[in-house]
Amino acid sequence: MTLPRASGAEVSLDRLVAIGGLVAGKPAPGLSQGVAGGLSGPRRGEGGDLFDLRPFQDGDDPRRIDPAATARSGRPQVRSRHEEVDRTLLLVADFRPPMLWGTRGRFRSVAAAEALAVEGWRAVLTGGRVGAMIVTGSAIEMLDPRPREAAMLRLAGALCRAHAAALGAPDAGHESLAAILESVTTRNAPGTAVCLATGLDTPGADFGMAAAALMRKCPFEVLLVQDSVETAPPRGRFSARIDGRVRPGRFGPPASADRLAGHAIPHRILNAADPVQAEAA
Repeated sequence: MTLPRASGAEVSLDRLVAIGGLVAGKPAPGLSQGVAGGLSGPRRGEGGDLFDLRPFQDGDDPRRIDPAATARSGRPQVRSRHEEVDRTLLLVADFRPPMLWGTRGRFRSVAAAEALAVEGWRAVLTGGRVGAMIVTGSAIEMLDPRPREAAMLRLAGALCRAHAAALGAPDAGHESLAAILESVTTRNAPGTAVCLATGLDTPGADFGMAAAALMRKCPFEVLLVQDSVETAPPRGRFSARIDGRVRPGRFGPPASADRLAGHAIPHRILNAADPVQAEAA
């Protein structure tokens, strides 16, 4: 299956939906999809799926006696069930002004949206719930976590609308990544996995502390999106508009990956010019 063609400057709803067909759902190790909804873990608990059934013994909780099994066997039978496992993923899309550019293939913001779509589809196809925080230069949009394919269709539409609005909005400044991570930490439930797709522009002086606070509460990973001029900087001097002024300069390798490694933040580097990688992890 191939993805529909689209401009590298737009987040295409058709492509985000088609990515779901590329992602092969692969159950998380040690977990199975429960008949009562959600996921069943490997340990005994109070979930909806049967773990084992055995004769009643002294010390067992009488409330766990299974009436049907007891009637069939003629002696009390005790049921145990799998634990309920709640897997929730929050996708954080960086659509701030520094992300809205590209020199080959796709804008960095478009590559970020499509990479997050891969993670989101993979999560819902393995029984998890997916929500999103979409950050533009002027607003933050929150989508509460929901299960199943309907959640991804809703999220894909929101990504398309937010990206189009970001492209048409004037560049009037934006929040630092540190402030965004603080907002994620405040709004997120403990244990929710967080996946941030960003170029790590304007991280802020407190980025390391904000990331550490988030990682104490939630699993955290960064999809570090880079353009071809960042992964393979061209030689020579070029003029670019930076902070409202045209300035000459040279391209150099970014220090973003080193910064993430220095703060022990798990990350993957994605080249915006590369095709969508949708294989199951």
